[in-house]
Amino acid sequence: MELDCLVKNGLMVIPSEGIVEGSIGIKDERIVTIGKSLDSIAAKQVIDAQGNYVLPGVIEPHVHFGLGSQLEEDFLTETRSAATGGISTIITYYRQKEPYEKIFDEIKTLGEERSCIDFSIHLGISSEEHIRKIAKYVDDYGVSSFKFLMAYKGEDAKRMGSAEMTDGILYDAFSTIRELKGVLPCIHAENIELIWNIRKKLLDQGRSDPAAWAESRPDFTESEYVRRALFFAELTNCPLYIVHLTCKKALEEVRLCRQHYSKVFVETCPVYLTHTKEDMTDNLLKISPPVRSKEDNDALWEGIRDGSIQTVGSDHLALKRKSKMGSIWDASMGISGTALVLPVLLSEGVHERGISLERIAEVTSYNVARIFNLHPRKGSIQIGSDADLTVVDLDKEQTVTRTMLNSSSDFSIYENWRLKGWPILTMVRGNVVMRDGEIVGKRGFGKFIRRDPV
Repeated sequence: MELDCLVKNGLMVIPSEGIVEGSIGIKDERIVTIGKSLDSIAAKQVIDAQGNYVLPGVIEPHVHFGLGSQLEEDFLTETRSAATGGISTIITYYRQKEPYEKIFDEIKTLGEERSCIDFSIHLGISSEEHIRKIAKYVDDYGVSSFKFLMAYKGEDAKRMGSAEMTDGILYDAFSTIRELKGVLPCIHAENIELIWNIRKKLLDQGRSDPAAWAESRPDFTESEYVRRALFFAELTNCPLYIVHLTCKKALEEVRLCRQHYSKVFVETCPVYLTHTKEDMTDNLLKISPPVRSKEDNDALWEGIRDGSIQTVGSDHLALKRKSKMGSIWDASMGISGTALVLPVLLSEGVHERGISLERIAEVTSYNVARIFNLHPRKGSIQIGSDADLTVVDLDKEQTVTRTMLNSSSDFSIYENWRLKGWPILTMVRGNVVMRDGEIVGKRGFGKFIRRDPV
């Protein structure tokens, strides 16, 4: 047998097993052999990892393509940005009020024409008709995760073209999803009624400074709705995935629930691990939910360490600086960040806090694949899996600049941060798409990946 590619001299980071020195043989886009030394097997291409760490290809579970800019542009530029950060597969959220039959094939085609890495799609639930068609979307499109924004009520719902996300809709949706094995609701938890009340008081005081944004959405407006979502999940026996959890109070609600109900998964984002409300000195850091406190940062890092938090995603939105201008109330919400998920976790997690590389591989790949029906095709270094690999130089230090991230966004909240530990090679299905920070993969190489429940 002649291999298409041999990756040798690497330290393979294998979740649940440990770090193993060895080589990986690839043929027809899959891993076909793993061993201590495979030099006796002929290969068309040999990649020498030179003692660096080889992780399962990073999977980014939380991006928003087509929200801050054009969908076709994002599939081109933002998959390149993702590959820069060692990401081999992204899952993007897409939301509209109309039925998805009218648009899904167009989205899939756009992605396959322009993406340089593999991709999949979560669908947002914005109407009762969407709920009735969840099973159809699972069967027809291989989409098995659906997002619910609990904050969409009143004027906020109208502005976003969404049905009101009432408790009744949530209950009906969870009751529907529980009958579909392997299907998952993804919840954005914020109590908008409390937020409106607090925001009105701040407006009455004439507040329009950046710090007012964080003050208008305190941690209890999140933790209270996390508790509510957990209640409905347990009531209906439906699994639950909580997106971008930000604070200690909300994580404590999850831990309390897990004492009697275990089907709960938690995601956080790098920004909630590294930034606080004291950093809200301008509008660039306006996100929802907002950044919290140093105590919350520490609690989330501990949640990653002890396994309470299963995944890390970026909530990436490719906005331009000009969209952040004006009053804090008028500035756009969102930041880019997909290219820095892994570097931040390596620098701030592994080097600064001693979190293991195995844990980093779990929260950036293995857990994501298992939760979202991508495993064993993705998320593992094992025979039969796609040859998606991320090679990391754990000692490489580099200062972040916006331009190095290959995103269409013209700012980064990590600009000028010095991070230690960087991906130096990204491989998708046995093909190198990024080498030493340079994108070498081809536009249109990425494939849409169905996520059929198993």
